[in-house]
Amino acid sequence: MASPDHPQHASLPKTNAGSAGYMAALLIGDVITFLVFAAIGRSSHSEAAGLNALPQVAYTAAPFLAGWLIAAPLVGAFRRDTTSQVVPGLLRATLAWLAAWPLGLVFRAFLLQRGIPPSFAVVVLITNTVLLSGWRAAFASVAGRIADKR
Repeated sequence: MASPDHPQHASLPKTNAGSAGYMAALLIGDVITFLVFAAIGRSSHSEAAGLNALPQVAYTAAPFLAGWLIAAPLVGAFRRDTTSQVVPGLLRATLAWLAAWPLGLVFRAFLLQRGIPPSFAVVVLITNTVLLSGWRAAFASVAGRIADKR
């Protein structure tokens, strides 16, 4: 979809290789964002959070990443026309996280066989909103510049 800010977006080539690379970069960044979130949380509770603890960090991130991977595609958070523009990308990512957040909490409660403290739920909501917004804005900025050069 063309926009005044990025008129070339409508003419981006839709090659399988280009689309696959674009989506892979977006997905890898999302995964890293959830790993960073989990590492920050684990570190704040004096739990192992470095590279040596990657399996534990991944285990901590997994319920939230699973919720994201279910909800984000359903609300269009991987659509190229939104992910390559900052404001639409941020709005779509925020909507996706609002849908993924309760899923992640339910998955975590099921995985750990315990309830979710409301304060934890709020921290998860805010922290991941900030982290995902930062990542997705940076991605959209770069993707938009690349699209403008085509």
